[in-house]
Amino acid sequence: MLAKEVKKPRPWWRMLIGGLCVLLCVWAVQPYTVYGIVNIGVYLPLAVGILGAWWGFSRPAPTHRKGWRRVMVWVLIVLVGLVAVLAVILTSLMAVSATRSPAEGETTLVVLGAQIRGESPSLMLRQRLDVAVAYLNAHPDAPCVVSGGQGPDEAYTEAHVMKKYLVERGIAPERIYEEAASTNTRENMRFSLQLIEEQGLPANLAVATQEFHQYRASVLAKEQGADTVGAVTCASPPPLLLCYWVRECAAICRLWLLGY
Repeated sequence: MLAKEVKKPRPWWRMLIGGLCVLLCVWAVQPYTVYGIVNIGVYLPLAVGILGAWWGFSRPAPTHRKGWRRVMVWVLIVLVGLVAVLAVILTSLMAVSATRSPAEGETTLVVLGAQIRGESPSLMLRQRLDVAVAYLNAHPDAPCVVSGGQGPDEAYTEAHVMKKYLVERGIAPERIYEEAASTNTRENMRFSLQLIEEQGLPANLAVATQEFHQYRASVLAKEQGADTVGAVTCASPPPLLLCYWVRECAAICRLWLLGY
């Protein structure tokens, strides 16, 4: 006769992990449910959360089936450990870059573009512009480059909308230079540095963007020839932080592995 399968109760720690993964799923879908944003930063943590919740709330395998599953579990543990180490390294690089103060003396502020809606900036872009206003008011002699082209679903260039926003908040239009050709962060830095050189603006840079974006922005700026790159940082809204952190981790890994 076949041995009767022995069903074990769910361990409390597995149920705890399952509960945390349910919370991860809730956090992961907020960018879509609140802002309509969908990207790898939504899909990946949602998939991890669903799998983790399923594992946490499922019953442990019967004892006589555990051989091959034990191997799979250890492989998974090693993979999760490696991903966790990589995540800590990436987060540390982001955190250090986000707190790098701009150079003393003459500095050009570069505001990196993001999505616009009509003639209005999106939430993420508005945050960048608000910290730019604060910086420019505190440094009345600093020029500003607003960098961002026109997306396929955008009626205006991001640079146009950014300049309009800054002027409406009291920044003199002659201090603002539009770079309206870029479509990604590398082009933001390349075309902005070309404009800075053409206009004879200060070579020291301060970059206005979110905390997660500062590391890659500084790497790409130095790749394009910038010597000094400081950070004028704004904090991401909590519902969007996980989404953009995951997407930025993927972008940094792509930059390291593929060079773009």
